Amino acid sequence: MKYLVIIGGGLTDQPIAHKDNKTVLQMAETPNLDRLAAAGRTGCVQTIPETCAPGNAVSLLSLLGYDPETYSAGAGEFVAAGLGITPQEDEISLCCDFVTLQSGHNDMVMKDYTAGQISNEDAALLLDALRGQIADANVAFHPARGYRNVLTLKSPPLKNGLTPPDELIGEGIRQYMPSSAPDLVSIISQAQIILHNHSYNKIRKRVGRDAVNSIWLSGNGPRPALPAFSGRRGLSGTVVTASPLFRGMGQCAGLQPVTVAGATGFMDTDYRGKVDAALNVLENRDLAYLHVSAPEMVSMQGQVDSKVLAVEDFDRQVVGEILQALASRKDVKMLLAVNHMCSANLMKYTRDPVPFVVFPAAGGAGSVRRFDEESIAAGGENFATGPALMDAFFKGEL
Repeated sequence: MKYLVIIGGGLTDQPIAHKDNKTVLQMAETPNLDRLAAAGRTGCVQTIPETCAPGNAVSLLSLLGYDPETYSAGAGEFVAAGLGITPQEDEISLCCDFVTLQSGHNDMVMKDYTAGQISNEDAALLLDALRGQIADANVAFHPARGYRNVLTLKSPPLKNGLTPPDELIGEGIRQYMPSSAPDLVSIISQAQIILHNHSYNKIRKRVGRDAVNSIWLSGNGPRPALPAFSGRRGLSGTVVTASPLFRGMGQCAGLQPVTVAGATGFMDTDYRGKVDAALNVLENRDLAYLHVSAPEMVSMQGQVDSKVLAVEDFDRQVVGEILQALASRKDVKMLLAVNHMCSANLMKYTRDPVPFVVFPAAGGAGSVRRFDEESIAAGGENFATGPALMDAFFKGEL
């Protein structure tokens, strides 16, 4: 048997008052998701343990089948591992994201945690400037993808967790600065001056675009120590993703990452390229994880209408294409799951249980006819943890 796990980043949402209290899934046209739900076995899963903060570093690890409480690691360490970076014993790895801040009342406010979806090439240009000009810090900058990069620094482990920038949209940053780590504050402050004076930002301002005017550091924590996926499941596999974080997780678990040139993580991603890559993997390996994050990205920026479009793109260009490709195959079992709920109203991740569907189902189709939060919660079954869901899936219990 071959296995395909599709992770729809942030597909689910809370009811939105000014949209007749409907969720995005209820507003969107999703014939393929609905067809999959009607033909398969559905339910809800709690991917975020009570002791963990909501976010990708927890939910994605949970859907890989690893308990986030047992195998907790820093997001920066996962991204570094995915880049092949091996920090020294006295170094830490942090996510180093280019962001756009705007002036607020007595504070700077996080406006865009993607820095206008900065390209790899532009991010590399700015990283070069930081490398050449930041002083009095034993620090190295490593490119990952667009706004998301990695910083390695000679430092003891940080005592307090750093808040990721995607959780700070619309909030003043002062209270979230790493005040207990003066070296990090100095690096951020120097970076802001360097970026302010860079010709790249002067050009952006002339054409009416927001400046890339700061970096943001987050993702501290222990180094990954994941048991090999193949040893736990007896399966060889890969991850297809634009996320440096999920790529690193997969690599730490022994799942070979696949790079798709046009995969961006945003709404302009190469859906067909990712789908083809995942299906091609199944020709030679037992398992493919396919991760799509576009609905999550627009959700965390509060773009409700864009999220509807992103969900419809996912339905048509991912689910529809896969259902068509697998129509004549009887050797592939598929799990489609949401990693965590993203509230477009709050621009926050939440702890709400999220839906999944397995096809073909071991016990035949259930009673659910639509893939949305309300329908699946009313007619499906529940799993208390992501690892419990993955165990049931791989054991053929669903």
